[in-house]
Amino acid sequence: MKKQLLSCAMALLVSSSLMADSNTKTANTPAPTAINVNPNQVANFSFFDMKGKTHNFSDYKGKWVLVNYWATYCPPCRAEIPDIERFYRANKTKFIVLGMDAGGSEADLIDEFQKEFDITYPLIPAQPSILAAFGEILAIPTSFIISPKGEIFDKHVGIITYDDLDMAVNPEHFKKK
Repeated sequence: MKKQLLSCAMALLVSSSLMADSNTKTANTPAPTAINVNPNQVANFSFFDMKGKTHNFSDYKGKWVLVNYWATYCPPCRAEIPDIERFYRANKTKFIVLGMDAGGSEADLIDEFQKEFDITYPLIPAQPSILAAFGEILAIPTSFIISPKGEIFDKHVGIITYDDLDMAVNPEHFKKK
């Protein structure tokens, strides 16, 4: 338990230092591109993936999106990955996962992490645009479920499960017949 608390505290410190340092480390990183006027609507922002390709969050409108903030050294983050991956594979036609590194890990460590857990959804390295997109992240893992309309459906702090995702994306599975 103490190790988990220490890991989460370290993740918070690293995330805070990344945000404070963001102007000096990532001059070529895309910045957020819009101001959010509807508190539930996700403002468009740009980010790059592990291959350096630039994406816009608006590219995912029309699908459910899980924005999952995690770190390689976070035990609860590691614990939720099998459920996230299993749900992603079962719902690819209407669901995307963006695994946002909030721990500032080097690219080779993220690659190893992706292979270790057989993650097929995109992992996004830490960068100012992803760390600012949803406001301050106070704990990891933290996940945002975004509706196909681009609105925040749910914010989930802590381990997210297959059933949590299924209730949001496939509520018909839970209706009484």
